[in-house]
Amino acid sequence: MINQILLGLSTGAMYSLVAIGLVMMYKVSGVMNFAYGNMGMFMTYVIWWLSSSIGLNIFVSIALGIMFAALMGILVERYALRPIRHLSHGSMLIVTFGILMILEGLAVQLWGTEYKSFPELISGAPYVIRGDFGIMVIRRQDILVFSILAVISIVIALFTKFTKFGIAVRAVSENEEVAGYMGINVGSILAFSWAFGTAMAALVGVIAAPKVFVSPTMLTFYQIQGFTAAVLGGFETFAGAVFGGLLLGVIEKIVGNYISEGFKASISLVIIVIVLVFFPNGLFGRRVRRRA
Repeated sequence: MINQILLGLSTGAMYSLVAIGLVMMYKVSGVMNFAYGNMGMFMTYVIWWLSSSIGLNIFVSIALGIMFAALMGILVERYALRPIRHLSHGSMLIVTFGILMILEGLAVQLWGTEYKSFPELISGAPYVIRGDFGIMVIRRQDILVFSILAVISIVIALFTKFTKFGIAVRAVSENEEVAGYMGINVGSILAFSWAFGTAMAALVGVIAAPKVFVSPTMLTFYQIQGFTAAVLGGFETFAGAVFGGLLLGVIEKIVGNYISEGFKASISLVIIVIVLVFFPNGLFGRRVRRRA
């Protein structure tokens, strides 16, 4: 059971990373980005291309890819979403669907549909811990994912609480109009939220690629699970996104092992329905406020 929980937490940490990016975008701009997974997928292809075709070092390629991802997020927010913000959030939602299809089609045209292998970022034998509780196996990949999640969570907490720009991000997420009256550059905050979210999508793609390979649909499942984690956590808190992802990973692993592996695929939809019906603000969310 301990090993199953550890595996669930490792998978859940990936869901948490996805949820953090989704929550940042939604919290600040009020838009659910349905192109999130494909934006991460496309930039993972770019990273793979820089490494395999251009011959750059894999870590240099990752750094460049994450920077390109942030730039993509800025461009999408500035030129595809901001001009129609005055219309409705629904219109911006439709735009994200359009971006989803464009990126998938573009990836197929540029790189085809064959799966591309991606190198492991960390390798080696797992750590084995023995004790009265039994044998506990910790994979190096698990340590990497947990470490990345911990660092990002701490940085976000410190950034939003103690930095001037981070406080501005919180202000815009609460009320754009009032934040603008206070002299905050709302446009730069919106651009930052999409830059950060898209960079997170690329990071998730890089971590997942060695396992799922690089393909046009590589992050579809992770986006669904990240969305579920965000709903579970309340969709407006980063702590909720983290704990929601971890909890979802454990639930998924336990269901797959002790109930049915086939039911594991649909557990996310069941969780979304239950949470929205009985806990509209999520398990860790606050009272929902209307954005101005």
